[in-house]
Amino acid sequence: MVEEELKQVEAPEYIGRYHLCSMIAKGGMAKIYKATDNLIGRDVAIKITDTSDPSWAKIKPETVMRQFEREVQISGQLSHPNFVTVYDAGQEGHLSYLVMELLEGVTLDKLIKTGQPELELREKLDILIQIARALHQAHQRGIIHRDIKPSNIMLLPNSQAKLMDFGVAVASEATSIKIKEYDSQVSGGTPYYMSPEQINKAQVDGRSDLFSLSIVAYELLTGTKPFVANTPFNLYEKILRSTPQPMKELNPSIPDKVAAIISICLNKDPHLRLQSIQAFADQLDEIVNESFFENEGKAITEETLRLLQKYRESFTFFFDLDNSQIYTLLQVCQIRKYKKGDVIFNEGEVAREMYLIISGDIRISRATSDTGSIIISMMKRGDVLGEMGIIDGGPRSASATAETDCQTLVLHQVSLLRCDDNTAGKIYRNLSHILSSKLRITASRLEDLSRRSNI
Repeated sequence: MVEEELKQVEAPEYIGRYHLCSMIAKGGMAKIYKATDNLIGRDVAIKITDTSDPSWAKIKPETVMRQFEREVQISGQLSHPNFVTVYDAGQEGHLSYLVMELLEGVTLDKLIKTGQPELELREKLDILIQIARALHQAHQRGIIHRDIKPSNIMLLPNSQAKLMDFGVAVASEATSIKIKEYDSQVSGGTPYYMSPEQINKAQVDGRSDLFSLSIVAYELLTGTKPFVANTPFNLYEKILRSTPQPMKELNPSIPDKVAAIISICLNKDPHLRLQSIQAFADQLDEIVNESFFENEGKAITEETLRLLQKYRESFTFFFDLDNSQIYTLLQVCQIRKYKKGDVIFNEGEVAREMYLIISGDIRISRATSDTGSIIISMMKRGDVLGEMGIIDGGPRSASATAETDCQTLVLHQVSLLRCDDNTAGKIYRNLSHILSSKLRITASRLEDLSRRSNI
């Protein structure tokens, strides 16, 4: 059955060490297959480009190869929880292939079309925030995606968003990538989601991706594309000259602040947009977490302050912070109390917050293959957990449950941006010390386990 299916799509049964199972997607210049890595024993996705495909008669094979090489180089330089992970790449004859993690989820184009899974406004904004933060990292590395569109964004069951396909990305001179735009006959972008700069074939920067992501945001929140026409020429004219219908006319439930941010980022002139995609993410994140910010500092009672003063020296998190800096930090934190058995966060959830235990104990556990769980560690007063939520905003690697009644100091990812640079710098440094200590403990345990296994 598999062989017949692969023959229909003109693919070999094996490429490298990978056993192709079935085609799962088809793009303009590549096909994507589900495959098995027989060496490691895991399922993967393989993107295969055929330079001999006669349908690309207008594009030279060497141009296709340069585009493939660019995607390999760019994907290899980027590592972020919201980018698809690339494992391997290679070439066999006229077939070039890129091996990636196999994702199970739904792309935004299908989600917009079907309305499934049904998402609340907060969840839709969180998708945009995740993708914007990932793109910010790419922009810092001098990489512009150029093809932001719903079909290149996948939502996983754990609410994590993944951005795919750097096939038409460009790299500035700030990176080590040598392939430049003039090396390729393939222009970047998909018409409905192109920025004015792309249409005009002008130089692009991160603000071009911001325009494209804002088109995705408009469509995700209203169900309608902001620019629609019956011919490419008319579509480009609309993107260059017309103003989209106000979002609130299409969906009155959209908050004014959200509509205003997206409208600003759809300005034709990149200088009139927000000047970074990071600012876009931060402003949306503040709106999503307004309830958190409204309660910042309000739960800091005299009793809490006495506890913090009493145990301050044993809290690595507060190391080297003076009284005014601790006060500044407390103004952007919340106090949360949990009863014994309460779940604080679950494994796989997208992380946005970190926790400092003020009192009580918290159990950290990880799921096992037999649907059970194993306790990794017990956390006590003064310990920090969930700190990766502040650092990279990726999915939680374990679950946290209150072992006893406990009280925690909670810091949100965006709240830290409200601290002054000196205070925030010290907190990031202290978090690096905490992470370093945890890594040393883990390494020691692994070494001890290795010794025991050799006895």
